[in-house]
Amino acid sequence: MVRLVYILTFMASLSQIAFSQGQLELYRGNQAFTDGELDEAKSHYEKSLSQNPGSFEGTYNLGSSNYRNESFEDAISQYQEAASQTEDDGLRAKALHNLGNAYLQGQKLDESIKAYKQALRLNPSDNETRYNLAYALKLKKEQEQQEQDQDQDQEKEDQQDQQDKEDQEKQEEQQEKEDEKKEEQEQNKDGEGEENEGEKEEQEQKGEPKPLELTPREAEQMLDAARNEDQKIQMKLKKQQKAKNKNIDKDW
Repeated sequence: MVRLVYILTFMASLSQIAFSQGQLELYRGNQAFTDGELDEAKSHYEKSLSQNPGSFEGTYNLGSSNYRNESFEDAISQYQEAASQTEDDGLRAKALHNLGNAYLQGQKLDESIKAYKQALRLNPSDNETRYNLAYALKLKKEQEQQEQDQDQDQEKEDQQDQQDKEDQEKQEEQQEKEDEKKEEQEQNKDGEGEENEGEKEEQEQKGEPKPLELTPREAEQMLDAARNEDQKIQMKLKKQQKAKNKNIDKDW
């Protein structure tokens, strides 16, 4: 809970007690703050500080009005300044308590924890500050656990991406091997066809016998020609033999 510093002064009437202008604006700001008129309270606190720039109460309460308006960065600045404006441990503890609250609202857990610890060192009996510190420490632990879970999830995702990449590379490598094997088989097939064709042409060039397709008449004529040729050869041989025999008789 944010805390406000009040000027505890009994007033019979403004004419009976003399207030400085700065004190009057501070009082009016406190009244407006209590009534929930935060913009009006802020205006009075700023006027009070213009009259008394070093006022702890004005700076502290201006921080509280900004805190209620959820202007946490402004509140942080004013609580820090207020804590530096007093030597009173009780007042500094209050400023540091509210500073911790402002940090907590701004999701600055480390700064919040530090401010609460400083406040407790100044006022160890402040149970509200102790509770707020415990709450901030709990949030910090949850945040760290969440970050750890996110890191683990990211690591798993990275590992899965790497595995998917390796699987893809293996598939591509396997496909490449299959394509090379298929291409080699096609080349071998083409080579065998060319080799068979070459052998056929070579056989034809060597003049290997080819079967003749003849009509019966053509076959008969070829046989007659062969017989006639054979008879001519036989007659020639007989003539040569007779001539040889004559020569032999003559020598005798």
